[in-house]
Amino acid sequence: METKTISNKTGILMFYTLLLAYITFAASWVGGSTLGPQIVATFFGDKGVDPTISEMVNYTITVARVIANFLAAAVLVKFGIKRSALIAIGLLCFALVAVWMPNYWLYIIARMIMALGGSMIMVYMNPIVVRFVSQENKIFYSSLITASYNIGAFIIAIAFVLWADALRFDWRITLSAVALVAVVLFVLWFFKAQDFETSTNQAQTQETPYSYAQAVKDPFVWRFATGFAAFLILYVMSLNSIPGQLAKEFPEIFVSGYMICAISGGGIAGTLVRLKSPVNRPRKPYLIQLGILAVLAMALGIGSIALLSLPWLGYLFFFITGFLIFYQYAVYLNIPHELPNMNPQKATLMFGIIWGLTYGLYTVLNYFWSWIYGHIGYWPSTLFYLAVPLIYLLMILTLPETYKKSV
Repeated sequence: METKTISNKTGILMFYTLLLAYITFAASWVGGSTLGPQIVATFFGDKGVDPTISEMVNYTITVARVIANFLAAAVLVKFGIKRSALIAIGLLCFALVAVWMPNYWLYIIARMIMALGGSMIMVYMNPIVVRFVSQENKIFYSSLITASYNIGAFIIAIAFVLWADALRFDWRITLSAVALVAVVLFVLWFFKAQDFETSTNQAQTQETPYSYAQAVKDPFVWRFATGFAAFLILYVMSLNSIPGQLAKEFPEIFVSGYMICAISGGGIAGTLVRLKSPVNRPRKPYLIQLGILAVLAMALGIGSIALLSLPWLGYLFFFITGFLIFYQYAVYLNIPHELPNMNPQKATLMFGIIWGLTYGLYTVLNYFWSWIYGHIGYWPSTLFYLAVPLIYLLMILTLPETYKKSV
């Protein structure tokens, strides 16, 4: 049954509120990773910690994202978009609770709850795009969704470059300041958001609804998620794991904050160029070409640091990597929107399961990387990191070509 009609202006306001909430989540996650040594020192003292322990926050956050994405669609069906997103932003506010926990394990649990909210927010942006955004503008909004994590990472990276000593002086105050933004957005959503119908529209009521069971069994969902997980290894680890690893291995020449700025700054540049560059060409060969270039640029960046001891050249290649990642990211994430008979209900179910599977696979791959690094060494872990994105390229070959040439 149709809920009351709401204006496009309200729908777009709801989208940008969730977009800012996800940016806040990204800033909190990357900020927590950047402050990892200070956080570990607070809870464990100065003794060394195995990489699998220091990476525990990243594992648990990605596990929480798996759970959240599978739950997001069910929560939406039960409570509607307004209350569902309110719950999600409320969970995101646990970022504030986490920093004041008395031990590392309670800190991790609270950060997991924060991640539940952040991941649900990502899912809830998609039905808003389907409902309120015209087809020709969907890649623009998909670009904003894909850029949201990068924007949060860039903001926090710039802050650490400019005010590193002040932000590291007390990690609890730093992360609390970021978390307070989520509290403000919770209040804004509470007063401004409205419900709308997320199931199939009237023109589609004669068709069989796309169910949760169908989404789980959909081969496209599994192929897309597998490729997406491999893609996120290249991207997300370049912001939260690889900078710390390089700083540990090459402390005399490498600054992790510069790499984060380069990757995220390149990503923002890639997003801005993408917004002005329609993709009027077949998706699959285009994505494969950009994917190969992105992996090559990352390999050259790491090689510039580790083999040539030329950090400036490494940062340049990292900027190029960020650009290439985000120049293709929106195109890849928009493929489900280009499938036939897409509607808000189908988008919610499909993206919920896609994100859940993606982060499940990502967590497994991230764990193997840290295990290889801790038990075998730096170069085997680096080769593993650079090899995994090849799965993304293979999965693209298995996806349907969604480009339709305009007549």
